[in-house]
Amino acid sequence: MKRGLNRSLVKGGLVLAVLAQLAVLGGLFVYSQYPLWVGREVRVATLPVDPRDLFRGQYVRLDYGFSRLPIPDMELPRGGDDVYVPLERDGDLWRAGRAQLRPPARPPFLHGTILRVAGGEMVVRYGIEAWFAPRDEALRLETRLRDGGVARLKVAADGRAALVAVEAP
Repeated sequence: MKRGLNRSLVKGGLVLAVLAQLAVLGGLFVYSQYPLWVGREVRVATLPVDPRDLFRGQYVRLDYGFSRLPIPDMELPRGGDDVYVPLERDGDLWRAGRAQLRPPARPPFLHGTILRVAGGEMVVRYGIEAWFAPRDEALRLETRLRDGGVARLKVAADGRAALVAVEAP
């Protein structure tokens, strides 16, 4: 009787451990896909860069005009701080408004993390700086985007963004 009870406890514990891991993986998946499911599509201009990464494979590295921002007047930010950048429509594209350290009242806005602060500006990352593609497509895009391009983003109400497509101008 005691031996059967121990086996059922071990089986129950194993099932619980597997379910917990699946719940964590499911949560990570939902967190990363959320902007794609509910986000508002915006188009932003990209700046040209030329990347290669042996460990991550072929991709097109993207930079934006809002990746380097002047320091907001209200307080001095530090690396690791959150920053919020309101987006303002400018014809067919959207451009960055004035950065702030608190979420704006109305979307769309981008939520980023400050990498470093130096020389009166802050370098910000939003998680939309790389577009992974098969080798041939990545090389073709690199060539077409040398003078800049357009990135299509989906931006959720909380400012998280996901890269949907990269296009030549």
